[in-house]
Amino acid sequence: MAEKLFLLGFLLFLYFSSCTCACHDKVDLAFLVDSSGSVGSANFVKVKNFVASSLNRFIIGNRDTLASVATFSSTPHEEVKLNSFHDKLSLINAINGIRYISGGTNTGQALKFVGSNIFQPSSGDRIDARNVLVVITDGRSNNHLATIAEANHLKHNNILIIAVGIGSGISKSELAAIASRPSLVLHVEDFNALSHIYDSIHSIACSSVTTIHPTLKVTTTTTAVPTTTDAPTTTTTKNSCVDVIPNCDKYGPTVCIGTYKPWASRNCAYYCKLCNGTVNGYVF
Repeated sequence: MAEKLFLLGFLLFLYFSSCTCACHDKVDLAFLVDSSGSVGSANFVKVKNFVASSLNRFIIGNRDTLASVATFSSTPHEEVKLNSFHDKLSLINAINGIRYISGGTNTGQALKFVGSNIFQPSSGDRIDARNVLVVITDGRSNNHLATIAEANHLKHNNILIIAVGIGSGISKSELAAIASRPSLVLHVEDFNALSHIYDSIHSIACSSVTTIHPTLKVTTTTTAVPTTTDAPTTTTTKNSCVDVIPNCDKYGPTVCIGTYKPWASRNCAYYCKLCNGTVNGYVF
């Protein structure tokens, strides 16, 4: 009995000690895992362990981090949706049950799949969560240009991409082009060395959440003004009523009020009509 209590206490210590540094900001975190023929079934287990151990650093739940996992080889497969699990134990059990596929390395199609199927409201993508994608691969894609084009599309849609390369078969230049910035390329010598970077995913994801409305924080530098006939003329004054990002309407009128109003006043002032103090009849 004493031994069982000691073991239980030790496991609880490990669990809570692993969570002490976890961020409480909302992160929608997706892992895109290479399951091609070069990986092999034994190494695929090591990759799954890496994903599970990385997620153990996060607080899992609807108010904090939700996670998705997709695998890819010749074709992509969604294994875990963002809204499938709201507790860590069920999530990790599901990850451990993912099967190895084998096949080619169609990274471009897989990245396109992520944008079309994973970071979508129907799959649990939250408007007030920072979108982070971790791409894990041990090789080069079978279509470099398509891969870079799809990665750029995701980045343009405010998805932060971390690229994890394993071994000597990867292309460092391709990984650098996939990642949101060069510092987000993580390279390890072999599959066993993945254990050295468990904490990196947590550190990067949590440090990327810096505003009230994290999903929408990363924006392009292009200033877009709505083309309606009553749109104000762009001027150089600080308080000009323009939209800083081009897709404010994507988020609907709820982005204009409540918690998101400070973000909207800086980024979607024209769409939200914050320049004249009203939004859909609400007076501020």
